[in-house]
Amino acid sequence: MTLRIRALVAPRRAERELDSELAFHLERETEKLIASGLSPADARDRARARFGSVSLAADECRDARGTALLDDGIRDVRYALRSFGRAPLFALTVVTTVALSVGLLAVAFTIFNSFFFRVDEVPKPRELFAVVRPVRAGSDAFVPFTRSEYEALRRETAIFSDVFARFGNIESRINGRMMQGHLVTGNFFHVLGVNAALGRTLVPADDEAAAPRPVLVLSHKSWDRAFARDPRVVGRTLLVNGRDYEIVGVMPEGFRGLVLYVPDYWAPLSLLGEFRPNRAGSEDSADVSVIGRLRPDVSREAAIARLTAWAAGKPHARRVDRDAAANITIEPRQGTLNESIGEGLLTFSPIFFAFGLILMIGCTNVAHLLLARGVSRQREIGVRLALGASRRRVIRQLLTESLLLAVVAAAMGLLVSRVVLEAALSALLSTMPPELAEAVNIVSAPADWRVVGFILVAAIASTLLFGLAPALRATRIELVRTMRGEIGSDARPSRARTVLIGAQVTASALLLICAAVFLRSAMSSAKLDPGMRTADIVLINIANEPLRASIIQAVNADPFVAGVSASWPDVHSSPPSGFGNKQGIAYRFVSPEYFNVLGIPILRGRAFAHAESGAAVAVVSEGTARRLWPNGNAVGQELQLEPIEGSRRGPEPRLASRTLMVVGIARDVLGSQFGFIRPIDVYVPTTSAQAATSLIVRVHGDPEVARRALLERLTLVDPNMGGIMTLRTIASAGTYVLQLAFWVTVVLGGLALALTVSGLFSVLSYVVEQRAKEIGVRMALGATAGSVAGLVLSQTARPVAIGLVTGGSLAASLAAVLMATPAATEIGGVVHVFDPLAYAGSAVTILAACALAASIPALRAARIDPMRTLRQE
Repeated sequence: MTLRIRALVAPRRAERELDSELAFHLERETEKLIASGLSPADARDRARARFGSVSLAADECRDARGTALLDDGIRDVRYALRSFGRAPLFALTVVTTVALSVGLLAVAFTIFNSFFFRVDEVPKPRELFAVVRPVRAGSDAFVPFTRSEYEALRRETAIFSDVFARFGNIESRINGRMMQGHLVTGNFFHVLGVNAALGRTLVPADDEAAAPRPVLVLSHKSWDRAFARDPRVVGRTLLVNGRDYEIVGVMPEGFRGLVLYVPDYWAPLSLLGEFRPNRAGSEDSADVSVIGRLRPDVSREAAIARLTAWAAGKPHARRVDRDAAANITIEPRQGTLNESIGEGLLTFSPIFFAFGLILMIGCTNVAHLLLARGVSRQREIGVRLALGASRRRVIRQLLTESLLLAVVAAAMGLLVSRVVLEAALSALLSTMPPELAEAVNIVSAPADWRVVGFILVAAIASTLLFGLAPALRATRIELVRTMRGEIGSDARPSRARTVLIGAQVTASALLLICAAVFLRSAMSSAKLDPGMRTADIVLINIANEPLRASIIQAVNADPFVAGVSASWPDVHSSPPSGFGNKQGIAYRFVSPEYFNVLGIPILRGRAFAHAESGAAVAVVSEGTARRLWPNGNAVGQELQLEPIEGSRRGPEPRLASRTLMVVGIARDVLGSQFGFIRPIDVYVPTTSAQAATSLIVRVHGDPEVARRALLERLTLVDPNMGGIMTLRTIASAGTYVLQLAFWVTVVLGGLALALTVSGLFSVLSYVVEQRAKEIGVRMALGATAGSVAGLVLSQTARPVAIGLVTGGSLAASLAAVLMATPAATEIGGVVHVFDPLAYAGSAVTILAACALAASIPALRAARIDPMRTLRQE
């Protein structure tokens, strides 16, 4: 063991000792022979003959140490480095190709890791569980807890060592800037076990109604952005919603508080009435999420059983609450999202697939290079085999070269992923509509040990996978012919090359078809008539209900305002009663001015009268009228609605009756897809005085100028005023999503095509070089330059054609699968997945690029001088 350690730590010293020992044994044998009467020269010769090969004996001694594999590895690495020094362009090309491909795939994994794998930087995160109450078993809808229920759970159950409540996503105007925060109970940071980087965290005394002064804790992100990391920020006051708040602490970098995006601040939950004046006096009934640290001696199953028994003993007024009590459970909250890894992989699978295609194309190029390099090294490999090296040993040497390139490529791939992520985030925020950019809270996903490990494993696996076949092929040689210098050209198009080129063209076709589909869809979406006014409409969300009347008065007094209406912001779906059609409908509460302000014409019947607010009447869309009453006039008909029971929605307007009289038919509103503006089937009357309704304002002139003027005016009424956005921006959001998808796929498709073209060019150039003598013979026998060029071009026609057909078929198959899923109802009207122009344009682009890549080697082959070529040995 001592010798083995010394051989690993000081290999040169061990080698000197081995040489000395072998020389000592040889000298002793020589001395014995001299003593027997032989001359010194004869004794040395006889001793060497008896001792055998010194090199072989040294190898046997090294094997006895147990370090032969490591020694061979070190020698292989040194040999590989010398080999790369003789071919630096080859090494640089392989490293760059793999780094770029793996780096792009790592971008997708970094985002996925940030959502599903990355745990919050808190002690023992696996002990954290959220208490949830599904509306029904297996449902994604939950009945939230109130603060009073949280207090009862904390007081009456003993399954958690401690538990906190949180009211999230509070928007507040702080020092004139909109910031997002969370309201939490005073034990929030204590339960998570995290201390402040500066100052202190919240304590239970801060969450009491009798607290002397409102306080808040800043996140590291907001401390950096708003205060430039000023260490004197603790103790300063901030104007929050018109009231002074004291900053008592700053949290460490990386702390998110068990949510996806880092909030700007945390404040006591008892201040809910300050942040949401409409909740003032009813803080105990506010909806909160409940998260606790499970006691070590309580299993998850036992905790669920105790919670179920506890919830069953509570009175529940609604059936949905009783059902939720029976389904009460706890879910892990150690990571960012609650979804399972399987669901996350399903969601991210298109992204991984798209970026994985780039990796496949890049590794295919590497395989082309290794195949060509293996042919050029046949003489070298033949000499090594002739000297006694086994084929396995040579393959290990070649794979060591690939592994060394992979490690370097992994380091470069990490750099590529960070650069791409930062550039993509910058491009996203700069191209996003300004109003949306102000509302989103996006930060770059960090790279942790999982990302580094993924990049390293992906680089090694991909390089070894595509390097194994070339290594096996390079060592499959005829030794006698190789030693005579008859190197096999391997110039004719092999099945492996055809498959590799076809796979590259397939991936390029698939990505470019997707890009063309998104481009065409974005162009058609931009031209789509939504069926209502969008150019001069501003939406205003009112958070401070006690000031609703003052806000409405200020809006009506603004000179930019031409008309005001209101609508309930949420859309509810329910199946109509009394009809065979079971398809659900969407209905919305709107004020009588709604149709006039948005320019939605009433085709038959009439709109709502002001006296009908809250009456049992309805206006249906033209499409809904045709669907429900295909053989008659819908005006005067009765429509029965059955609202879906679900979670609490606050001061939601109530239907005057389940049976509504249809008084008018409005033109269909196509709206926008992806949930920004949804088409409405039925309109029900309400008023702008109804709590939680949004104001829809038609303005004069530039809507953005009017929006800023309204924001300035309304801020004087409500310091926390926010949520003012133009409908044009909201309507363009759907188009922006398509544009974003187009740019992602076109960049990936362009990169895939560039890699494919470069690989095709390299392969054909190599083939022409290897077949130069054959081409010279053909031209000497009468072949024309055109026929020679056609011969080279024909070698690309088959794999390119196969790739185009396969790529187009795969794109069409994926489109058919997509249209068979529920997502088809969301995107079917905008994204035309079977657009023939998109398919044709992509095919023409690929054909032109491949033809250009093949034409240069073809022209080079046509210009070969047969006499000079035949004179070459």
